[in-house]
Order: sequence, then C-alpha cells, then structure tokens
Amino acid sequence: MATDSLTSVDVINQMINLRIQLADLKHQIDILKPAFFAACAEQSNNQVELERAIITRRLTPGKWAYPDHITQQEKQLKLLKEEFRQSHEPTTGREIIWSVKLV
Repeated sequence: MATDSLTSVDVINQMINLRIQLADLKHQIDILKPAFFAACAEQSNNQVELERAIITRRLTPGKWAYPDHITQQEKQLKLLKEEFRQSHEPTTGREIIWSVKLV
C-alpha cells in the first residue's frame, strides 16, 4: 500500500487500525492455544509436517535454584552495572521510536 499520498493523520490512523487488528489476532491466538497444544500432543511425535507449516515440539528454557552465594554475586553485579549506567553514556542504542498505546 502506498503511503505517499496519505496525510500524516491518515498514516497514524492506518497504524492504529493495524494495531487493533494485531491485538484482535493475538487474542484469537491466545484463545486457540490450549486446543492447539492438545491437538499437537495427540500427534504423539515431536514434529508435525503439514502443507503450510512444520510444527515442532521444543522445551522452554529451564530454571535453576542457585545457591545463596551465587545469588548474592548476581545481585552485586547488577548493582555494579546500574552504578556504571548512571555514570556513563551508552555506546549504542538510543534511537527515536514512536509507540502506539491503544485506548
């Protein structure tokens, strides 16, 4: 779709409309997820190959219960990093972006 002939308000409204559609699609996906997971589990293998997609089973990242001394070191490192951030400028990043919050 060409945006050359649109006004800035038209472009903004187009972005809002697309974000509303995206939110609706995400909601539909969330509602379908339990049935989708159950359907995949019924296949009884780690991969389902269909004409339009390959569905693969994978594990989410694991979580560990670290000993206290490691947890303390992690907290100390986070504190040191935050102190560094307060006294130094970032070397990369800091791009201007515009965000859309739907009301």
